[in-house]
Amino acid sequence: MQAIILAAGKGARLRPITNQTPKALIDIAGKPLIEYVLQALPDAVDEIFVVVNHLRESLMAHLGPTWQNKPIRWVIQEPLSGTAGAVHLLHDKLHDSFLVINGDDLYHKNDLERLIIHDLALLYFPIDHDLKAGARIDKDHFAGLGAGRNAVCGAYVLDQRFFSVSPVEIQVSEFTEYGLPQTLAALAKTEAISAVQATFWMPVGTQEELEKARKALGVDKLGVSPLDASF
Repeated sequence: MQAIILAAGKGARLRPITNQTPKALIDIAGKPLIEYVLQALPDAVDEIFVVVNHLRESLMAHLGPTWQNKPIRWVIQEPLSGTAGAVHLLHDKLHDSFLVINGDDLYHKNDLERLIIHDLALLYFPIDHDLKAGARIDKDHFAGLGAGRNAVCGAYVLDQRFFSVSPVEIQVSEFTEYGLPQTLAALAKTEAISAVQATFWMPVGTQEELEKARKALGVDKLGVSPLDASF
């Protein structure tokens, strides 16, 4: 199975750390964020695409051409065109169902294993506050985006049907990009997209989220991380 890791963002909300360090290489409890992401990949993954842009040379040098004997294909997204734009860069290289995950989110491996059982699916996680663009769930299927408390986790299983709809434009600050969950919401109008509830999900996009992740993955007095068994 092929997997795409989206790691092209500039990490603006994590400055000044990301002025000289790509977000994927930020240290969390003694290990770069990208290594947690890679360790969460299902065993079925045998080819990895990493989409990069900002400070990409240091990330490429850190990981190299393989991860645990699985080839890494580096894809430069320039200019940045959003998450759906990143997937479209790989249209001619993808086959069957493929996994897409954010490079700045922490997942449990067993959640991603449950996700890839499906041909078309989205991972979501219930949170304790309202979202303007949460995942609308109807009988274990993704029914689109709207107000609610189910966060879209940035992990998806897609196939060639994803490319049957035009990528949906979104506004991010002063930039226009193509959003993956928004495009998937458009596809949900004609295709059944399974919704899988995550048991754990932790985004690492802000200073507050970074400190939370470092605390959660830090070691206890015995030198053991409480989440080691999950990654």
